[in-house]
Amino acid sequence: MKKLLSKKTALAMATACSAALLWSQLDADSLQGNQRQGAPAAGGYAGNRPSGPAIMPPTSMNVSYAAPTPRTPAQAKLGAGSLLQAVQALPQLQAWIAAQPGQTAQTAMREAQIAALDRAGIPERWRDGDRVKINVGLALDYRSIQDAQALTRATEALLSSLRGGGIQANAIIGSPSVEALVPVARLEWVAGLAGVAQLGLMQLPDVVAFSDGATASNVDHLRTLGDSAELPLELRTSLRGEGLTVAIIDMFDNNAGEVAELQNQNEWPSNTAQQADVIVMTGPAGKAFGANGNRHGNAVTEIAYDIAPNAKYRLYDIETIADWVNAIRDAANLDAQNQPLGAPRTQVITASVGLPGDVPGDGSSGSATLKGLYDALAAAANNGVIVVNAAGNHAQAHWDGDSDDGAGVNVAQDFDPATAGVQDTNIVRYSGDCTPVGKEISATLVWNDWASDTNAVDADYKLELLRWQDEVKKFGRDPATGRWGTYIVTPSGWVAAKESDRLQNGGDGQTPYEEIGYKVPADIATSQCSNGAKLALRVIRKSANAANFLRVFTGKIPLQYKQTERSILAPADSASVITVAALNAADSALETYSSRGPVLAPGGGRPAGQAPGNAKPDMGSFANVDTVTYGANTFNGTSSAAPHVAALALLGLQHQRQLTQATEPAALPNDATDEQKSERTSLLRQRRNDLATVTYDALALIAGTQGNDLGAAGFDTSFGNGRLKFHAKSKQCVLSALYAPAYRSLLPTQPSPLPEGQKSYDELAGSNTTECAN
Repeated sequence: MKKLLSKKTALAMATACSAALLWSQLDADSLQGNQRQGAPAAGGYAGNRPSGPAIMPPTSMNVSYAAPTPRTPAQAKLGAGSLLQAVQALPQLQAWIAAQPGQTAQTAMREAQIAALDRAGIPERWRDGDRVKINVGLALDYRSIQDAQALTRATEALLSSLRGGGIQANAIIGSPSVEALVPVARLEWVAGLAGVAQLGLMQLPDVVAFSDGATASNVDHLRTLGDSAELPLELRTSLRGEGLTVAIIDMFDNNAGEVAELQNQNEWPSNTAQQADVIVMTGPAGKAFGANGNRHGNAVTEIAYDIAPNAKYRLYDIETIADWVNAIRDAANLDAQNQPLGAPRTQVITASVGLPGDVPGDGSSGSATLKGLYDALAAAANNGVIVVNAAGNHAQAHWDGDSDDGAGVNVAQDFDPATAGVQDTNIVRYSGDCTPVGKEISATLVWNDWASDTNAVDADYKLELLRWQDEVKKFGRDPATGRWGTYIVTPSGWVAAKESDRLQNGGDGQTPYEEIGYKVPADIATSQCSNGAKLALRVIRKSANAANFLRVFTGKIPLQYKQTERSILAPADSASVITVAALNAADSALETYSSRGPVLAPGGGRPAGQAPGNAKPDMGSFANVDTVTYGANTFNGTSSAAPHVAALALLGLQHQRQLTQATEPAALPNDATDEQKSERTSLLRQRRNDLATVTYDALALIAGTQGNDLGAAGFDTSFGNGRLKFHAKSKQCVLSALYAPAYRSLLPTQPSPLPEGQKSYDELAGSNTTECAN
């Protein structure tokens, strides 16, 4: 056992201070790894500028924001938000910068594009120098999106056009959207390409320590199950993951030798001369593993390795949805159509990432950017992989409710119908009612008007980010009264800081989704905040008589009006994954931020209880735990809970393999026919699925028994089945699951009649179920 505080190394001490910037302090940027060395102050430039004095644009960034109006059909595809604002600001900025002494045309264009991104307030996480990270949506109808060949043809055609124009772009396999890095000057050109429906800020995964969580899970009791006297002597072992592989999809840091340091301390697995594949590390597309400097995945791997130190590991460092999809396909051994190429490379996949993306919230993908992700997850599960995902840290950063369905248009929606009057502003509460200068925030809006064979996306809403404007007074002659004295020039109140207003008029490829990314500039600070701004969200219904269920998320920043229920992120609402809630390791209390179920009704409507076959979350595990990466008791969030469940599931699967070894199909002879090979492939795939499912059933039984059923009695929307902590009756729970009728193919056929004194599987299922629960 390790990681007692007295044994922590200098690395742990060096990271203790920065660990305080975790989610519990609500600093989402530190988790996203977005802080760049030498990052500019609010309103300054981003990226690698040419040397020389800074050239500041002629006006401040956001004091008098006005929503831009599209001037061309291509500009209309940019929405009336940040992208369009940057495009329209570019010519003026370019002309002004070009007029400065010593400017070349190339330098002026680059500086102007960076200034345009600054002017639009686009946060660093969506920027790469003078380029912006965007999703380019395909203008396809619903049926074409469901047709894999048609979708592939359209995607390849768009990629060809983009790359032919010098634009760096990648497909999201299975999604009607591509990811691209586009200079501001080329955004309108991209929007005008044939087959493009809309452009928006790229949907980016967001990260949601011997670990005391392993101790709290009572992992040592689980290990002893593998050394049980009932097992054949040659199969007995203390369960530590031998013969199995776990995939960790996350964001990693290896810019200063962090991986080698963790391996030297036996906190991470290492390859050896005898085994060169103990750990396989894959970086994001076109980048080295750990190059982006986000140590979140480093800590996640520590937790899994604590529990399953003899397993193999495949680590995938991701930046984008395309990276995520490719990681799943590689780990699960799937082709581009999500068909198995054979047995999966890993038996468990865990991801402590998620996002409030363009999905209905009903466990399905809809028909937009995340379709390929959901399809890949389902295919991985269908190939026998146990997939685990963090529920999300958004219980306090989520609101949902029914829209006002009146006949008017441009109607502000009510965030609190129970209170008299229309509460049309929802204050973003980072610190009190203030958000500090330089803070990067995001907000999304989604509603249930998804494209289908019988429905077009034509219910139109707008998402606004507002700022509080102080009263401005002036001494002089009041223009209204003609009297001398102090008079009000600008009254106090809410004014627009940014908005998202995409097209929702029934066109192909449109989605019921709006997104704002914003960096708080210094010039909108209010007297109510010493060094920041007072911000709020507002939703505007633009369509008459539209009645929809609305959902609003922020980037983990609490809201004034919040709804903790139904706050699970994508893709943790998928039935293909085990969704994990966060419990405090010290007392098993539910963390206030832990996202909760249930998933929404089909199509994204208000649910009436848990969805059949997809109750969420599945179970809870531990947060506020020790890691060398972050320090003592500081790695929290559902991020730390998920790898506990994933590694415990791996050991649970190892034990199920022990118990069912007698029925493992024998190898085929060399002269086996194609039919025999095909039959065996199908048999092995079904066996993998059964073993994965029975492992889950056993974990769920353990989570709901012997004091683990926390919260409301039975399954609930906060703890799910309950706390995954192994107890004295865990063996009986495992056997209760295995002897269930659904898994008889995993067991040897019993003789009929049974020998005297031998119990039937039904009797064994009943007796072990009783012992498990009592």
